[in-house]
Amino acid sequence: MSQTVYLIFLLVTVLAVISTPATAAGLEKKWNNQCCPIALCVFEKNQKFRHNFKRNVNKFDGFIQFTETFDDQLYISGFLDVENVKKKTAADKLSPLFDVHVTECHDFSFNNIEDGLDLDDVNNIFDLPFVKVAKGKKVSDVVDKCCIVAKDKGSTGHEILGVATVKHAVKCDPNSIVLDRL
Repeated sequence: MSQTVYLIFLLVTVLAVISTPATAAGLEKKWNNQCCPIALCVFEKNQKFRHNFKRNVNKFDGFIQFTETFDDQLYISGFLDVENVKKKTAADKLSPLFDVHVTECHDFSFNNIEDGLDLDDVNNIFDLPFVKVAKGKKVSDVVDKCCIVAKDKGSTGHEILGVATVKHAVKCDPNSIVLDRL
């Protein structure tokens, strides 16, 4: 997917967040004083990721976007174009189970992946746009971590299908570059 598609989805997501009266009031107040930071992890099919596995390339395209909103909530949305999975099913209800987590990049072990920010419970996470709200999280909690999509291989292993680093898309300090090349 091109960067233009990601930017359009980013705009649509921000508009969706502020389209309800309850959220609009809070965001208007926050935006009068500061902006809402946004971060992305972008998966590109056949893009290499750094780790020593038999396969160390992403098997699919997609992205996960993190938008910091009011009340310490992280609005998580995206689209993961993974083939041969069951639509309208959460990752942790598939057989074999899938894991979609945001975790430390230095360790792709089973325990490290399982300890990260868990997106397994998101319905329609594959092949359809998805949304989740994580309370008590901020964009700074996920930047420079890795989005990992893996298939469970028993109780102690994974087959890694994709890895992408979370990078800032919108920084809220006045001197930052907004929507710089991801």
